[in-house]
Amino acid sequence: LPDLSVTGSRSISVNNTEQRYFDGRERTSPNAKNNTISAGVALGWTLFDGFNMFIQKRKLEELENLSEIQLRAVVENTVAEVIQAYYAIITQEEMVSVYREAMGISAERKRIASAGVRIGSSSELSLLQASVDYNADSSALIQQQKMLQNAKIDLNRLLCRDLYTPFVVTGGIPVRTDLIFEKLWMNVQQENPEIRMARANLSMALLDEKGSKSSLYPRINLSSGYNFNKSESEVGIMQLNRNRGFSLGVNASYTVFDGFVQRQNRSRARILLESAQVQAEQMELEIKAHLQSLYNEYETNLQLSRFEKANVELAQRNLDIATEKYRIGSSNDNELRETQKKLMDAENRYLTALFRCKSSETELLRMSGGLK
Repeated sequence: LPDLSVTGSRSISVNNTEQRYFDGRERTSPNAKNNTISAGVALGWTLFDGFNMFIQKRKLEELENLSEIQLRAVVENTVAEVIQAYYAIITQEEMVSVYREAMGISAERKRIASAGVRIGSSSELSLLQASVDYNADSSALIQQQKMLQNAKIDLNRLLCRDLYTPFVVTGGIPVRTDLIFEKLWMNVQQENPEIRMARANLSMALLDEKGSKSSLYPRINLSSGYNFNKSESEVGIMQLNRNRGFSLGVNASYTVFDGFVQRQNRSRARILLESAQVQAEQMELEIKAHLQSLYNEYETNLQLSRFEKANVELAQRNLDIATEKYRIGSSNDNELRETQKKLMDAENRYLTALFRCKSSETELLRMSGGLK
């Protein structure tokens, strides 16, 4: 766009003037005033600058695009954190249920041992051992409840609300089983914020390299203006001088030599372009490697979750049998406790694998633009 400027000024001067002419005349003017008024409008327009104006416009568009990508990356990262925090709460709640169940089993075992002591079928050592295990399970439950509370605080923080806002989460941890690496990689190449930012930086480096060549072309400028001047004097040759009018001109310039400054600028822009190309390629390789690692982790935890789910069912059946045997006195404390611990460990491994699988799934979707 052209540049348009308006100027205006007024000046008043008072001088004591003494004039002596060659013909012998003399003239003295004390406190002679001089009043000058000027105003003008100037228009300047660069008609051609070696295509640099078009390059700068495209660069501004790329900067706007880069800002949008950065904003989207921040939003998607926050969404991913919220999702993981939400399912971390569900995992912790499931673990609370596991420890409550364990404490219930220990309480039943303590009751059976106490009844056995009263009727003489069990020793006091068995009751003491049952009490110790019950207290241990109670302590583990308290610790797990504290972890659940901390997980809720973390989600409240991510949602920018009071840290102790009460809320209830529902549902389990649904895990997708249809993620395919090739499809994910295809989406990553198109949607991944890090790759898109690297490409935007490469585009701007390319524009800078093109812009550095604009000095090889001449510059053509158009100038136009309208000026008004008025001067009034109480002494001098003219009492009044007034002029106004338009002006129009075209200016062309070409830099023949500038101490190799533009040459150095072109060399630097070319180096920065090559660096941006390497960075874009390196970013793509790093993202692909990270995607493959995440996908491997996703598949592993998906298989583990299936295996551990079956293991939980087996451990539960085993505990049911062991509990019944303990009631009728054909099993001792250590056998029941060991069976109980195996169930707790299986449930812990199952929930851990399920949560890790969900975390990997969330990160895979974030990287591939699936959290829009």
